Amino acid sequence: MRLRETIVIPFLAIPWIVTVAIGMWFVVQRFPPSGVFIADTKMNGASPFIHPFQPAERVTVPGIQDGGWIGQRVLGDPVYGSARVPGPYQDVTFDIEFRPVRQTLLEFGIARDSNGANLDLQPLYSKELENPDWTAVSNGYVKEGVSESRLRSTDPNGIATWNATTSMALLEDVGQVSRTTHVSLRGGHDFYLVPVDRTIDFTLNLQDSNRKEGRTVAVFRIFRGDEEIQTKVFGTNASQETRMGIVAPYRILLKDLEAGVYRIQYQADDDVFIRNIQTTSKHWVIGPRLNFGDVVGYATSSVPGIAWTNSRHIVAETFHIEGLQSVELGGQSVDVVRTHDVFRIDRDDTSLALQRITAPNGDMRIVGDGWFALDKDRFFQPKPIRMTDGTVFENENIKGVVTPYQRPESIGDGWYRATVRFELVGNEDQLRIVLSSPGIVSRLGGVDIRRIRATYTRPRLNFSEWKSLILQEMKNAWHRL
Repeated sequence: MRLRETIVIPFLAIPWIVTVAIGMWFVVQRFPPSGVFIADTKMNGASPFIHPFQPAERVTVPGIQDGGWIGQRVLGDPVYGSARVPGPYQDVTFDIEFRPVRQTLLEFGIARDSNGANLDLQPLYSKELENPDWTAVSNGYVKEGVSESRLRSTDPNGIATWNATTSMALLEDVGQVSRTTHVSLRGGHDFYLVPVDRTIDFTLNLQDSNRKEGRTVAVFRIFRGDEEIQTKVFGTNASQETRMGIVAPYRILLKDLEAGVYRIQYQADDDVFIRNIQTTSKHWVIGPRLNFGDVVGYATSSVPGIAWTNSRHIVAETFHIEGLQSVELGGQSVDVVRTHDVFRIDRDDTSLALQRITAPNGDMRIVGDGWFALDKDRFFQPKPIRMTDGTVFENENIKGVVTPYQRPESIGDGWYRATVRFELVGNEDQLRIVLSSPGIVSRLGGVDIRRIRATYTRPRLNFSEWKSLILQEMKNAWHRL
């Protein structure tokens, strides 16, 4: 009997031992004491940790593609995937193997909020910066023969930026004269100004369309360069009526200022219109977004949207049938024939002169790579232009690019491998990953993705720390139920 018990009891314990061993293996895999967890996928849809890109109309079905390679081809912009976070980690590094097809610029990143509005994008690929005539330096790239110090200059001419900040130009004017510009601008805008006699006096006359009940909040954040120096919050005089509200002034007055470039970031929803701007600043511009509004309920005739810009690449979009029209930039134009769709103008000349942009019917949102002045004589360039997918260095006299971009490794047959890193806040269950390929549809381009490798890291833990981590994650999991 004892012999039988000696044999049977260990035999019955085997399933429990196996179960515990498997459970411990999963725990160690999810919470490795080394602090490193690696998830790898060939973009065939089989990985439990990295899921393919969507939406379906912008990508091919993951798996074997034309040409015999395995992965997924991107045909639209942007596309979104997801990566399941295997536990509490401090950062994640993505290694992406890709092949651009008639695509000049790529960015890769993660969404920092649930609705995908706050994107943390990093440079992934630039066809222009693959040119061997360009040399990598500590804070970007310079054309052959150009000094690295050029990127640290406060002169923005001939310099572009890509996901980077630059030195601020120390500008100031003298001789205050107040001047009013009549406009119809809709929603939030960024205004860049040069102080006059160490003062900025800037008044926006706002009108609430009263499309919703209650007061609309307008926020003014003031920056000197990239440093925020003041925030002011105003409530509009909205009512519960359906007609337009009265036009009321909202004034920003700053005195005893140092030389520099100041930015007034005006934040409001598209229900609020700017009807005129009054300022003593001799030089001020708007950008990179300029939203010409309509005048329905305010005036009896439409007001054309007119500005002067150094932008070489713009996109135009309207949200109303009344806004369908031809938009002109210098000698080029584009017909905006559909609402809620983006239409491009890319200049291909080599002129550095300001160009007039016109939307005859107003009611048009325009985003450029440069800046917009509503009066030509007030234009100045507060910062270098933004590098876009349409930027052609030779045509645009670009001598340097300030950017954190690192050239990807060429691995043959047109394929590249790039590495990007992101910090984590520590409580993510899943990351929404984003691939941006601007202009891909207009150039009938594509991006082949055949592998993504995600490496999650945190400090190595001793046994006591490791045990505490597991207990804390069990508590977190319980609270999420």
